[in-house]
Amino acid sequence: LTRDYAVSPAVLSFLRFLAAGGALLAFEAASPSGRRALRVPAKTNWFAFCLLGATGTSVMAWCVFAGCQRVGTANASLADALAPLMIFLATAFRSRHVGWSGVIGLLCGFIGALLVIKVVTADGFNLETYSTGDLYILLAALTWAIYTVWGRACVARMGSAAFSVWTMLAGAAIMGLVLPFGDFVWPRTPQTWGLVGVLAICSTLIPYWAWNAAQKYLPLTVLGVSAYFTPVAAVALAVLFRGESATGLQWAGTFFICAAACVETHRMRGAARKDGAQT
Repeated sequence: LTRDYAVSPAVLSFLRFLAAGGALLAFEAASPSGRRALRVPAKTNWFAFCLLGATGTSVMAWCVFAGCQRVGTANASLADALAPLMIFLATAFRSRHVGWSGVIGLLCGFIGALLVIKVVTADGFNLETYSTGDLYILLAALTWAIYTVWGRACVARMGSAAFSVWTMLAGAAIMGLVLPFGDFVWPRTPQTWGLVGVLAICSTLIPYWAWNAAQKYLPLTVLGVSAYFTPVAAVALAVLFRGESATGLQWAGTFFICAAACVETHRMRGAARKDGAQT
């Protein structure tokens, strides 16, 4: 959309979250239980919704799209490896505690992700020339970590559906304030609008809701490590539906990511048993 159809990143971010937030709002409002879940947030929560909505939705997406315009696939894929790292660092910053097992799990997942997305190959590092696009990718990973770590309390209070709806709509509204003041390119053809719709539902509504719903059940560190399975899923889908073949290093990367998940899960279970024994 940004390269072949030249749609502006700001426009794509606005449309993506406006459509996804509106669709989820309509879906939840169709049932009494959904309407109860989407109760209007307290006034004290609106600042958090606006801040997290701008940071974790529109600004994050704008950074991703702007980065994709400027860098190649390998550099852009680094967001998949950097986001869990940022989540771990933000969690450590808030808790002021970092265990060695957590660090080992993080490094295993990070190395595995670099292998799966082919940033590290048998020939060495497969990165293009550094540019401002790499800074956008780094900022995208950082904003996603902020959205995840600092939004956790809001998810616990409001529920995943309400948090997803209000942050997506708040992010779209804030991005919409910028659009009248620039010369932005909008989708022009039915095919382009169709791709925007697919992006809004398949790559926005479902992933955001699922990610926020998982916040209720998974510790932040486990949730962060689970993000490393995104490139693994992409490789698996490419093998199944496009007939592509995975390299030996990609399979090794998948093993590292699975090992990271096992290490982190074992660490959290051990901590839970220790807390139970103390009580």
